[in-house]
Amino acid sequence: MDKLFLQLNVCTELIEKFTNIESLNRFCATFHKFASKLKNFLPKTDVDGYSKIHIETIYLCFTQIISCITQLERTINIEDSGGSPLLATRTHFRDRIEWCLRRLQASIYQLNEEAIASTPVKLEELSFVELLDLALDKLESYSDIVEEEQDDLFDAREHLQLVDQVNHIVRHALAFANVALESDKKALTAICETVLDECVTFEKNFENYNRNERKLEALSLQRALYSVETYLNEALLRLIFNSLGETSYISELKNALQQSESSADVEKLICDFDINVDRIQQIGVFAIAFTPDVKTKTIIRSCLASLESLDACIVPAFQFQATTSALYHANILENHFKEELLMFRNVVHEIIDSRALISNYLDILDESIDNAATLYPKGHLLKVSQMGNVLFEHFQLKVNYQELTEDVEGKRLHQDFIAILRECQAVLEISIQVDLKRIIKRLKILYSVLAKLRDVCDRLVYQRSVCKNEKSMTTSTQLRNASQSFTNPERGNTIVNRSSTSLNQESDLLSFHLTEILRIT
Repeated sequence: MDKLFLQLNVCTELIEKFTNIESLNRFCATFHKFASKLKNFLPKTDVDGYSKIHIETIYLCFTQIISCITQLERTINIEDSGGSPLLATRTHFRDRIEWCLRRLQASIYQLNEEAIASTPVKLEELSFVELLDLALDKLESYSDIVEEEQDDLFDAREHLQLVDQVNHIVRHALAFANVALESDKKALTAICETVLDECVTFEKNFENYNRNERKLEALSLQRALYSVETYLNEALLRLIFNSLGETSYISELKNALQQSESSADVEKLICDFDINVDRIQQIGVFAIAFTPDVKTKTIIRSCLASLESLDACIVPAFQFQATTSALYHANILENHFKEELLMFRNVVHEIIDSRALISNYLDILDESIDNAATLYPKGHLLKVSQMGNVLFEHFQLKVNYQELTEDVEGKRLHQDFIAILRECQAVLEISIQVDLKRIIKRLKILYSVLAKLRDVCDRLVYQRSVCKNEKSMTTSTQLRNASQSFTNPERGNTIVNRSSTSLNQESDLLSFHLTEILRIT
């Protein structure tokens, strides 16, 4: 262990003295050697508690350091091609690497402490899904009690633990509600209030209930928790349609600040940018919660960490582009933001259940068609049609489109979807006045095509399920209702392999092997 700490100190010294590509290569070689030895020290089996948290932190730091190395290499290449020294850019990525090295040291130290194995994880450290599983399992146990003499199994401490779990579930849901669409914010807040009311009732009369009364109250609280889960899944998908379909806002913000547009317009763009970053963070938090694969969690966490670090410095970088080096600095940060966002979107699309995504968009379309004549202007309908780009991007990924290639009708309907989506967007973007009935007719055709495409996806999933002799129900929380689920229950662990490879495609650092570092045992 002492050798690991010594080697980590060497890595810190090398990055502090970093000046050129040779010194960066020396750091990479040393860090690669350190990471390879550290992997042999990490537990080879699944672990729980704080050990799991620190192991996940270690792999997050690995991924972040790799990402920063790639950006430093690009910075050096720009400087070597005749550009001015990019001191601000170097400092930004070097500081992130040094922060990760410090976190690595802290996590390794904690893992080396024998006491950590018996330290219980705090509820604050658990995800929404983990908390939900704990609470629902406890409520299920109340329903399983059949003997009067077993009532004393549930002491006051146990049901108070349940109350704490429910409170933390509500906190997760309300944190999401803060960045959700306005209608979802109100609905989710109301559902959370119902959950809290049910929990208060359950807690207040717990000791006075007999077995049957306790079972009925447990079922009532259980239904309320299921309502939170179901609605949050749906609201999460709606937020994806509103947040991940449009990525040009970062370039618009940069151009507006560069061209010194009116302060009101700039403030609105900055506000929209902050809201989008907050929404992406919440989407990522729940994507991590709904994802069992540690590799996928690591990539999502790394993307969120990169976007969070950029959030604090990218607007100031866009505001001050008076010199060549400042312009290069802004460009590097902009490209880094876009790359991390693209990777994040791809991972989310590979996790997400295609049927649930289509169903959610069908609901949006249906509501827009019904109210087009009375409530919604043409601009709203254009925005709804542009949300369809999220589905287009979803099926652009090979892992999602491959499902449709198994079926002739599925391939045809996918092509029909692309054609009618483009037609809807074209008729809404055209400057001349178009009869509303013609617009609605095309939206209805889009709805019909997507409904058939969803049916094909349902059939393909059912056929695979029959072939594999899988059970139609699962006890996993995020898969309780597959039609409303955020995650695809049939995905393998292919996400990180493709994503991690794409991280290193442009790297010329021969001493550094990304895929080896990220191969989690």
